[in-house]
Amino acid sequence: MTVTNKQLGRHKIEKLLPWHATGTLNRRDADRVEQALAGDRELARHYELVRQELAETTRLNETLGAPSARAMEKLFAAISAKEAHGSRCRDSARERLH
Repeated sequence: MTVTNKQLGRHKIEKLLPWHATGTLNRRDADRVEQALAGDRELARHYELVRQELAETTRLNETLGAPSARAMEKLFAAISAKEAHGSRCRDSARERLH
């Protein structure tokens, strides 16, 4: 593999690091990332930074707490209204086609 191909492969692996940190990669990609991490110290350091950032983001989000009941009601009402509007638009389009 040429240096350019290695760099391209490493770049692709770097893009997968956040998903690897959250455990959401498929087995094949997770194995590729693990293999790359085992053979590249700089990539392994980068992965550790990704993991630290994920942990800090999670901690910060957990300190924010849940939204108020009123905020949740408004959100769900807005979602329901948007869904109803979308359904009416689809029904109207179907009627025009027939």
